[in-house]
Amino acid sequence: MVVFSVVRLLRKFRKVVRSVIFYSLILFFMVLFIGALVIYVIEYGKNPSIKNYFDAVWFVMETITTVGYGDIVPVTFWGRVADMVIMPVGIAIISVLTASIATELTENAIMKSLGHHTSSKGGHVVIMGSASRALKVINMLINIMNREGRYLDVLYLFNGDKPPSLPSEVEFVRGDPFNITDLMRAGVDKASVIIIVPFDEVDANTSDAKVTLLIMSIRKINANAYIIAEVLNEINTEYVIKAGANSVISLGSYTTSVIANEVFNHGLSSILSGLVSRGIGVVSSDGFVGAKFIDVARELKVRNNYVLIGVLRNGETILNPSGDFVVQSGDLLIVIK
Repeated sequence: MVVFSVVRLLRKFRKVVRSVIFYSLILFFMVLFIGALVIYVIEYGKNPSIKNYFDAVWFVMETITTVGYGDIVPVTFWGRVADMVIMPVGIAIISVLTASIATELTENAIMKSLGHHTSSKGGHVVIMGSASRALKVINMLINIMNREGRYLDVLYLFNGDKPPSLPSEVEFVRGDPFNITDLMRAGVDKASVIIIVPFDEVDANTSDAKVTLLIMSIRKINANAYIIAEVLNEINTEYVIKAGANSVISLGSYTTSVIANEVFNHGLSSILSGLVSRGIGVVSSDGFVGAKFIDVARELKVRNNYVLIGVLRNGETILNPSGDFVVQSGDLLIVIK
């Protein structure tokens, strides 16, 4: 990861060195300080307004920026000649510098709108995979953030045109997720959460294989990100976990269970859908460590109107424990909001 960071810095430095803005700034400072030196040598001792080198710098700065306060003016013949040279040269350089900055900003805006830029984000959420699936996840994520008053920067990396329905607050980077350079452009090395949804493939196993390969590539540049992956074939879940995913969602396992239970519990699918999309979540156990489950449930109901249904402990989900169950440090409380 250090190597990739160094390469990125070198590329940025090379781009800066090659830019017109860089050369314009060099010329600007050359005219400013060399012109000031010429004015100082000619005018010092003859012009009461120029008492030191800084006064000369001030004079040249207000001259080439066309401010012209008039507090300092050359009084000698050669001082005025020098100023006649400094004025057009300085103004020309200022014009080039201003035009270069405006061009750079415009080009950056265009590049960003097309997704050809390099993201500067860190600690953000990166989403990859099929546009149709990714957009559903993105919209749901935004709804949850708006509802809970929490905000995370979200970026979508996709090897195609920017989806027209992509929310404006989501950054778009166009690139191949299987290309390390494009992963770095999306800031995958600095992301906190990475979501990979299935790719548009005819065969489910092919899509899952691509998800697995992508996770392995990501783990090489970011060992700490929390990776959430969706697979189409439940039997591939183990491979995806071994590749480095922290959480794997298998559409088949959920739908099979829901369909079977719906036979005996009509309306269960609607209930589960509502819980997942609008109400279920986890909260910290801070302030409740050592307390009994029944007491925590009562306190959360009174304080936040939450319904406590279980505890997440060391990756294990404990649903509806006994009332005497004791909450431990590091537990996450599963609640219906």
